[in-house]
Amino acid sequence: MSSKGKNSIFLTVIAVMLTVSAVLMIASVCSVRVNLRLFVDGCDIGVVQSAADVDVILRRVISDISVDAYGENFGDCTVTYGFAEGSDASVLLTEDEIYKALYVASLKNYKSAYGIYVNGNFVAANTDPSVIADAVTATRAAAQGSDDIEVALAGTLEVKQLYYPTSTLKAGGEISRALLSLSGELYRTVSHDAPAYISVDVNASIDELPFLGAGEGQVISTGTDEDGYMTVSIKVTESIPFTTEYRRNEDLFIGTYEKSQDGSDGVKEVVYQIIYKDGIPVSREKASETVVLEPLPKIIDEGTKTKPSTSTKTNYEWPIKRSYTLTDMYGGRTVYGTYSFHYAIDIAVPSGTPIYAANGGVVTKATYNGSYGYHVIIKHDNGQETVYAHMRTEPIVTEGERVYQGQQIGEVGMTGYATGPHLHFEVRIDGEKVDPMKYLP
Repeated sequence: MSSKGKNSIFLTVIAVMLTVSAVLMIASVCSVRVNLRLFVDGCDIGVVQSAADVDVILRRVISDISVDAYGENFGDCTVTYGFAEGSDASVLLTEDEIYKALYVASLKNYKSAYGIYVNGNFVAANTDPSVIADAVTATRAAAQGSDDIEVALAGTLEVKQLYYPTSTLKAGGEISRALLSLSGELYRTVSHDAPAYISVDVNASIDELPFLGAGEGQVISTGTDEDGYMTVSIKVTESIPFTTEYRRNEDLFIGTYEKSQDGSDGVKEVVYQIIYKDGIPVSREKASETVVLEPLPKIIDEGTKTKPSTSTKTNYEWPIKRSYTLTDMYGGRTVYGTYSFHYAIDIAVPSGTPIYAANGGVVTKATYNGSYGYHVIIKHDNGQETVYAHMRTEPIVTEGERVYQGQQIGEVGMTGYATGPHLHFEVRIDGEKVDPMKYLP
């Protein structure tokens, strides 16, 4: 082969190699990844894919810490980013790794510690729980002052293990002084000379202080065992709610009720045993119960008698069902020397005597005027009307109410124009007042 042919092949190979190299270089450039390098408070944490992902995790960290930490000064870590060229997916931080880094940084000014609270208000914290316990003991001793005085817890004292800002961590002496300044809220003096009355609510939870609630109780005994648990027996007086009983009454109509006895609460004395540890109640149970006064039930009679029909009967009944005197009849009469016509009969009976409907019908009047006083007018199904006047008080029926024959509608009195207690009874037919005696049995 000639040298010219060899040179041609060599040039061709060189051209192919250059082309392949260019393609590889372009492919290499196109595959380069540009990720972010995460820095938290200036510390290089690692490579992340996007700032948005970190922001989502940071918000979750702050939400989670709010449950475990006292205060809201967390989440103030500084997050910055740098470029991390050439990194592939295998070196990206996981969500858990990002979460841990942000969680630790957010609590950089916090420590896991024990915080003490008085009546729900934070006082101070310390990383050693024994320091808290010693401070409480010292405060109680200072509040007691001497052996001649006995004090009892009168407020809520609570210890919580959380993350607390380092600025809230106090030494034992500082905690004792802070508690002592609040001793008036925490302790009260118990007299040795008289029974101690304290506030007790047997329905309260253990956490509800002072002494589990409200109401007066009498301390009847106390005792402390070798482990420092004090048992206090407290006697309280409680009411026993009365019950309501319904009984059938055949003399009352269905749908009517009548109270035959008022109810009254009973009384019982209950002894509760409350166990305290370091002045804090830890358990409560009922020891005994004595009924001092039985409750009296409220009794309601429920009618079972079938209510009569309110339709008008063929015959009337007398509106008064006891012995009576007819003091004036239907017709002409002379009163104080003056003649007049009396369009009714007057039935004299003692004041308060029941008045009954002479027949069934609809009450069209149940009111008062100067002549009749309190009175009732009943219109019957046959068009007739009956009038009942001079009632003692307001009628016990209302206008528009249907009444049955023999139903009480009021009481005899002397309201309006009357010289004595009696029932003025009228019968009207087509609006004309007729002699009632013609219609009464």
